[in-house]
Amino acid sequence: MHMRLSTIYSCVAASLLLGFSTTALSSGGDDFTANRFASEYDMDSKQISIFAAGNVGVVAPTYWRIYHYLAFQAAKGKPLTQAQLATLEINGWHIGNGMDWDYSYDPAKNGSGDWIKERAVFAKQWGLPQDIKFDIMAEKVSGESYLNCHEDAFRQATVTLKAHASLGPGGKPDAWHKAWLQGQDAVFANCEEPPHQYGQPVPKRVVQLPPALPANAPEWIKYDRAYQTAAANFYARNFDAARAQFQAIAKDDKSPWQKLGAYLAARCLIRKGVLEYPLVNDQPSAERTAILSQAKKELDAIASAYAPAKQLTSLVDARINPTERIAALARTLEKNAFSADTRRLLSDYLVLMDRQTPAQMITAAEPMTAWIGSMQAAPADPWTGQLSKEREQDRQLALKTVRQRWAPQGDPLWMAPLLALVRPTELSDAERKAAAGVPASHPLYQTVQYNLIRLAIAENQAAQADKDIDRLLAAQGKSMSVATSNRFKALKMLTAGSQNEFLKAALRKAEASAPGTPIDGKPADPAIEVDGDYDRTIYRFMPMAELKTLLKNPQLPAALKPNLQETILARALIFNDEQTALELLDTVAQGRNTTKHLYTRYRDAKSSQDRKIAGTLILINTPELAPAVFDKQGRQQFWGCKSGYGPAPTEANPMMAAPPRYLSQQQLDAAAKEQQILLKLPLRTEFIAPTLLDWAKQKPNDEEAPKALHFLIASTRMECPYGTTKPEKEQARASYSREAFNLQHKLYPNSSWTKQTKYYF
Repeated sequence: MHMRLSTIYSCVAASLLLGFSTTALSSGGDDFTANRFASEYDMDSKQISIFAAGNVGVVAPTYWRIYHYLAFQAAKGKPLTQAQLATLEINGWHIGNGMDWDYSYDPAKNGSGDWIKERAVFAKQWGLPQDIKFDIMAEKVSGESYLNCHEDAFRQATVTLKAHASLGPGGKPDAWHKAWLQGQDAVFANCEEPPHQYGQPVPKRVVQLPPALPANAPEWIKYDRAYQTAAANFYARNFDAARAQFQAIAKDDKSPWQKLGAYLAARCLIRKGVLEYPLVNDQPSAERTAILSQAKKELDAIASAYAPAKQLTSLVDARINPTERIAALARTLEKNAFSADTRRLLSDYLVLMDRQTPAQMITAAEPMTAWIGSMQAAPADPWTGQLSKEREQDRQLALKTVRQRWAPQGDPLWMAPLLALVRPTELSDAERKAAAGVPASHPLYQTVQYNLIRLAIAENQAAQADKDIDRLLAAQGKSMSVATSNRFKALKMLTAGSQNEFLKAALRKAEASAPGTPIDGKPADPAIEVDGDYDRTIYRFMPMAELKTLLKNPQLPAALKPNLQETILARALIFNDEQTALELLDTVAQGRNTTKHLYTRYRDAKSSQDRKIAGTLILINTPELAPAVFDKQGRQQFWGCKSGYGPAPTEANPMMAAPPRYLSQQQLDAAAKEQQILLKLPLRTEFIAPTLLDWAKQKPNDEEAPKALHFLIASTRMECPYGTTKPEKEQARASYSREAFNLQHKLYPNSSWTKQTKYYF
């Protein structure tokens, strides 16, 4: 257990490896894919220093808590310098580099690599096994893994191994050096959990002790062997024995390990309390509390003379009473100036926040915690599209708390969560006046303005909102981050008074290192990128006539035209709008050499029925042609699937459900009628099949018939009809697939397409 304790990182963060369960949903974690144009969770790495310095732009409620901390400090007049920010080593949602996913079994990362390498040199000399492997993880009674042998243990063992090599005659390793190495091998053999059946209770560990030494062994190895024996018991979870042995070392003035004795004896108590008395329903048992309290008492006794003991008390405090500890951390971080301790304290604070319920954070007496908790109570669940009962309760609690405890102070700091929390019509005249009075120089000014504009749009004040956006962009647009600029553009797209203004607002620039940005190769032209709100808006609220006008707009970038052309054509074929289809045939046919003749067939058709068949052949041969449908909740409906995809809008986020201001009511009504048809469309194959099968039954002397039947059958196997309770065999697509298969094999048995069709759905 040799440990170099001169470098101690966040004890509370490290404690996660000893069974500190955490949700990590708000401080960060494997959440949803971030928006490339305005991340919901973090920001471009180059922007962090600007953000921490006070230019926070629009602070998203969904930001990870580290960014809420930075915004809070900036709003309190305590922005961070670049040097201070660098000491935090912000890595995603946490402080410091943390551990990679392969840390536990990658020797180069977990510290065992150097030990294995140095050990092999002497193992070869002593005839000991050279090729060894380590599993540094052990298992709690709950079945969760924890880090048993830390990096410092391997590092110090490596240093000691080389140092002891010079203690033999002539400064060379001798038999006692071999004995020391054998003892250390026994220590590290206790790192991993012995094999046992998965799901079964973890069996009691049998400690692998270092071999006993003869009476004539040198004093140095006797001291080391006593330490090795205690360490072996520690790793094997034999904590009572290990504690007694470390206490004995602490009393031995001659032992080189005396200074560590009392400290490690207290650590035995910590591990015993955590591992042997796990939390039950997040509540500690009396035994756990008593053991940890004793550990704290012992650490306090040596803290003045031994810095690591003082730092470890943070962990024990968090274990005994995490609520009190997080309160103390919040007070320290808010009131004290930035110092060398800030990194560790902030790391502990963020980790402990993940153990708190939203209600605990919202109602905290400490302003920092309450502010962060209130900000994070604002957003709805992005997948359900509505506030769950619990989330709505959190929002109501936060709104009530902010109003009763904080807003009366008149501090602009509290306008940010207040405005993020309120829905349309919930803001009082006094609150609106106070929000409007936040000075433009305040770090949270843009956050306040964003939410005021958001509410204005939802309250049918889009014209005034448009003026406010223009005023704000003119005054502060050049200093805005890419993400903040894009957030205001998203609002501007809805308040635009013309199609040209709409298009200008729709064009976005992605954040420099946003997820999904190409690392290699030439990046996309930032001038022609659009976010998801562009498709959602044009395809839901614009009727065919407006889409055709948009297509002809000279401001529409060429890169956006193909998708729009294909969508308009798909809708035209579905609506039997021959004029629109004929207008787009030649353009959409370009580059489609294998199906170009089908577009010619449509143009040359002699009747509407022939054109309908030609259009059906185009659709079945060109699966990428789709009508781009979005439901009333703003979720995209894929033609081959029954259910929608993506986040749905809520009253708290009405932008997803709002049409652009410039569209007339007549245009919106026309779009709504078209949407009714599109939303009632059956699955793609179920739409195509009736026309195609009726035509094929006439046994036309046309190779396109068996080919189209082949594609129809294949398509039925690739759809996702989720949302229906019917068994697959009873679904219409299954019936169509079977009918198409039988028809193809009966009427076109010699076709190459028939021979490729081995089975139906």
